Amino acid sequence: MDKIYNGLVTGYTHDGRGVVKDHHLAFIDGALKDETVEYTLTRTGRKFNQGKVTNVLTKSKNRTVPPCPYINECGGCHVQHMNDIEERDFKREAVFNTLRRHIKDIKVNDTVELDDLYYYRNKTVFAVREQRGNVVIGQFHKNGKDVVDIEHCMIQKRSHNEIIKALRNLIVKYNISIYNEDLHKGFLRHLIIRSNYDDSDIQVIFVTNGKEYSFKSLVNELVKDERITSVIQNIHTEKTNLVTSFDSVVRYGNEFIEDELLSRKFKVKDLSFYQVNHEITEKMYNEAIERAELKETDVVIDAYSGIGTIGQLLSRNVKEVIGIEVVESAVDDAKDNAKLNDIENASYVLGKAEDKIKEIIKEKTINTLFIDPPRKGADKVFLDTILEVEPEKIVYISCNPATLGRDLKILSEKYNVGRVTPYNMFSKTYHVECVVSLSKK
Repeated sequence: MDKIYNGLVTGYTHDGRGVVKDHHLAFIDGALKDETVEYTLTRTGRKFNQGKVTNVLTKSKNRTVPPCPYINECGGCHVQHMNDIEERDFKREAVFNTLRRHIKDIKVNDTVELDDLYYYRNKTVFAVREQRGNVVIGQFHKNGKDVVDIEHCMIQKRSHNEIIKALRNLIVKYNISIYNEDLHKGFLRHLIIRSNYDDSDIQVIFVTNGKEYSFKSLVNELVKDERITSVIQNIHTEKTNLVTSFDSVVRYGNEFIEDELLSRKFKVKDLSFYQVNHEITEKMYNEAIERAELKETDVVIDAYSGIGTIGQLLSRNVKEVIGIEVVESAVDDAKDNAKLNDIENASYVLGKAEDKIKEIIKEKTINTLFIDPPRKGADKVFLDTILEVEPEKIVYISCNPATLGRDLKILSEKYNVGRVTPYNMFSKTYHVECVVSLSKK
């Protein structure tokens, strides 16, 4: 029998586990701050141990019963045992603790979140596997390679759950071959669903280990649901953990869905980067634009510009927007979106931000720089280039406080770092989005 310990939870790790220091340093799944809990260890290490709660001796007033039946198996959510108040405060504290390792006097605002923290994701990515003779569709198990068969996911939009239910039946009905990861055989690997804000456009993506269109009958029946305006086959034959490849074929309807953000329209394709929480995205982009204090004479660079969202939202406030992006298809999409919105003062260039920004400043004075990089943060060479170019203001949007802190420390050589606002873009998980503005010293 595993040894049972008890201890007082004094805080949280970045991923929402409770910190106990009574007998040893241990990070405990399912424990809330200020609770006294009994726990067992699931892993021991030289610097810290990991464990899970077996009994709560003194319960936090902010503990709630997770409503999801898959909470003990699925690795998709991490903080369903926190009520809304605790989740909000945990995310603010996690951002603060991470950033102050790099910026000692950092200030962090309260977390911005919605009233309803469920049913928000406009992009669903589910694995498809055959386990014990049954087709299963869902997230990977938190402790292994098996897939948890999820009939109803509470952080996906309701429309996505309805379509997954229909797909589950159709895959069985049409006897679609299912991918076996170990043998690298079989056909259907993943299902992805993307939707716009009001579900008037929904895209279904079949990720397949092969290019044959052997599921046409399934698609013909699926698209009787008039909300589905796009069906894509992503052909992914490599033996890898990556979900998709860059080889996509339109099997029905359009190659994109059309969404609306702050009165601008955007075409979103199967591989486009696009924020997953529509309402929070609008709030966050509004603050980002307000932080920049833009003027009609400003020239703005939108680095890591993707399909052009933030730059086109602010284009009405400035003289010119120049987007820089290393993905060629995203540059093309940004140009198309500018045409869609009748925007004539936004242009897009292909290349590395550190190279292109040097070329741009030879001809133009850059007033404001927007940065919205991937989780790995901004490239060090790009940050060095910013310090060389010295735009007046920087607005940084980040999905990873660890790399945000690293990058802010570098930029703080020449910039004052403003207050950071966490946004609960990914509620019921430990992930958080942040906005921060910087001004030249």
